[in-house]
Amino acid sequence: MTFDVLIIGLGQIGMRYDLNLDPKRYVYSHASAFSQHKGFNLVGGVDTDNRDGKTFERKYGCAFYDNVQEALQQHDPDVIVISVSTQFHKQVLQDIVRYSKPKVVLCEKPLSYNIDEAYEMQQLCKDNSVQLFVNYIRDSDPNSIEIKTKIDSGEYAGLLKGVVWYSKGLIHNGSHFLNLLEYWLGPIKESRCISKGRLFDNQDSEPDFSLTFEKGDVVFLSTKEENFSHYTIELIFENGRLRYDQGGEKVYWTPVQQDPNLPAYKVLSHSSVDYNARSMNKYQLHVANELWNMLNQETYALCSDIMAITTLESIENIIKECE
Repeated sequence: MTFDVLIIGLGQIGMRYDLNLDPKRYVYSHASAFSQHKGFNLVGGVDTDNRDGKTFERKYGCAFYDNVQEALQQHDPDVIVISVSTQFHKQVLQDIVRYSKPKVVLCEKPLSYNIDEAYEMQQLCKDNSVQLFVNYIRDSDPNSIEIKTKIDSGEYAGLLKGVVWYSKGLIHNGSHFLNLLEYWLGPIKESRCISKGRLFDNQDSEPDFSLTFEKGDVVFLSTKEENFSHYTIELIFENGRLRYDQGGEKVYWTPVQQDPNLPAYKVLSHSSVDYNARSMNKYQLHVANELWNMLNQETYALCSDIMAITTLESIENIIKECE
């Protein structure tokens, strides 16, 4: 059985990110992911930019529409992706439930810039029996899933402290890592502002702050995207160190061992256990895989509307505390 998919918004994450890359090695966009996955049938795309629409038609051999209503008069998709700009998420969702009844809506992050609007979107889906997920890609990444399993089982034992470096704003990029740590470490119990920071691009806050999660304390530090992109997590456990570097492209665990020369001391091993280095090359395909699992009533790892709203609430609280 296959599920029909319609993509609304053919910009970067919708189509452009991997437009000129080898699809066998890189899957960064919704269009590439759903066109390649055998469990889905990409039926069309919607965008107000005719140039992107024509590119979509040529690349994927699917129909292009310049408005949601027309697309949903022609198709009855099981899955609809919302990958337009954040300020239009609610409007597009309203159009979707007005003209169709999909099983699932997969919305780009953040769900909204406003927590009240996010709750309205959640209720709109609930009222129309639509399952809502948010595209926090790392929740579906095999490496992230394996790390969560090892933290939950105690194989990575007793988190002591952690540090996150992020750039390009808390809402748009820092939220990825806050959401991921909520997935790994449980709910946030307390937040503390260290520094207000600046506004990235005059709209997205970049504070420094510390968070107490259910399973430990982590400090978030911002840096300047214009110098270089920097997304790294370092978690120090009682029995080793987890490094999540370059946004998850390099992930490795370094266990503790007895110092070979000074037996009274423990040190980190000179050798590490590396995770799959190519995992993030196909991050959007991993999301499609997990969505397929969900639709077939199997165990899955996706960011639910509840999880996404929890992340958004945490971000709003942090920003308010730092004002």
